[in-house]
Amino acid sequence: MLMIRIFLWLSLFALLVACSGGGGEDVCEDVTCSGHGTCTVSDGAALCDCEEGFRVDSAGTGCVLDVDDPCRDITCSGLGRCRVDGENNPYCECQGGTYPTSDGLDCVTASCTEDCGDMGCCGDHCCVVRPSNAASLGRIENTGLNPSPSGTFDTDTDCNAGSALGDCELIEAVSVCVCRVDSLQVGGTLRLVGSAALAVLAADSISISGTLDMSGHGDEGGAGARVQTLGAGTWYGGRGGSCGTAGGSSGDAPGCAADMQPLVGGQFGQNSCGDQAGGASGGGVQLSAVNRVTISGTILANGTGGQGGQGLDDEVCIGGAGAGSGGAIVLEAREVVVSGAIWANGGGGGGGGNNHGASGGDGADATASMNSAIGGVGRDGLSCALYQAIEGGEGGSGAAGTSQASDGESYDHNLCMLEPQPYVGGGGGGGGFGRIRINTLDSCDCASGAFSPAPGEGFLQKD
Repeated sequence: MLMIRIFLWLSLFALLVACSGGGGEDVCEDVTCSGHGTCTVSDGAALCDCEEGFRVDSAGTGCVLDVDDPCRDITCSGLGRCRVDGENNPYCECQGGTYPTSDGLDCVTASCTEDCGDMGCCGDHCCVVRPSNAASLGRIENTGLNPSPSGTFDTDTDCNAGSALGDCELIEAVSVCVCRVDSLQVGGTLRLVGSAALAVLAADSISISGTLDMSGHGDEGGAGARVQTLGAGTWYGGRGGSCGTAGGSSGDAPGCAADMQPLVGGQFGQNSCGDQAGGASGGGVQLSAVNRVTISGTILANGTGGQGGQGLDDEVCIGGAGAGSGGAIVLEAREVVVSGAIWANGGGGGGGGNNHGASGGDGADATASMNSAIGGVGRDGLSCALYQAIEGGEGGSGAAGTSQASDGESYDHNLCMLEPQPYVGGGGGGGGFGRIRINTLDSCDCASGAFSPAPGEGFLQKD
């Protein structure tokens, strides 16, 4: 019996030693975790559990700043906690009786004496809608104007105080035409062209029951479309235009920011090195209203196809041109309802031509659907006794639905021993997606709408 008791006491002592890290020593006794965490015991050793914005160091006993944490330097004035939205952007979740500042990155005490409803209190006044890009475009104002425009609006020549779109002015620093109204109704077809993008700031509401068209048409892009300045070389196909996603054939990085700040349009496809033009892109538009934005009609911001490579009697400039990307659309209000359709698809790249007189096929324009625009046909070169015909590259297809833009096919290498030498060009890249952004107080009532690409959602800014 005595031996059993001794065995039990020894077992209990061993267990206590193991739990304390050995020899009865508290392994966390001198571990402060740099003041940004709590020491825990893991396998008998000290290990820091670090607070948000910090990560454990290599030794496991300290906490260091996490440089990749978007909330790293945001304290919310001690009145809330920093959170990260679905696009990895930080914002303050403020505690009761406080509200976020206009940039959403701090909390201040509210002191309103009246009921501010859904918008809430912003310090000593009821909050008002702060449109995206307000730092450059200005605020929403009452104008008494309620236009119902149709036809064509050119942001270069029609952007003035007495325009069909209300009280407008061109903000040259950011190349955006800003139009202020109380409400806007588009019941017919309104086409947007010009080198500047368009922003409509409405004190009440915006409704599109007809068609708002800022797609590329022929060689003309939508309002605010961006042009690629350098053409492709020799037999190479051009790059597809980029906006929300990159165009095919190593197109530029996406040029339309996720939060649409700044506001820009889509990108033209790259020209081939001859006179074959890249596809035109969709433009850029921001529709900001205090109360409601309703889209029961259609917004078009599609890109067009690139031209096929030339058919020449020499060996250069026979690649197909790249296609234009879709454009950029921002919708924001306390309430956004989309039961119609919004399309921002890329066009198809042009097919490669050959130097024996056959031009490549033009890429198809993007359509108001989930179907990708098809690239143009590449032309065959001559056949040889020992080798098969060399093939011109097919153009890449455009982004649409769930399909990204594809690359144009490269040209075949010449293995023939004929004179004159046969050459074929590569196909142009397909146009990338545009971008759709919806900002509301809560969430968008968009379940019955059709979108390509799928929209990103954000919080309505207020101050």
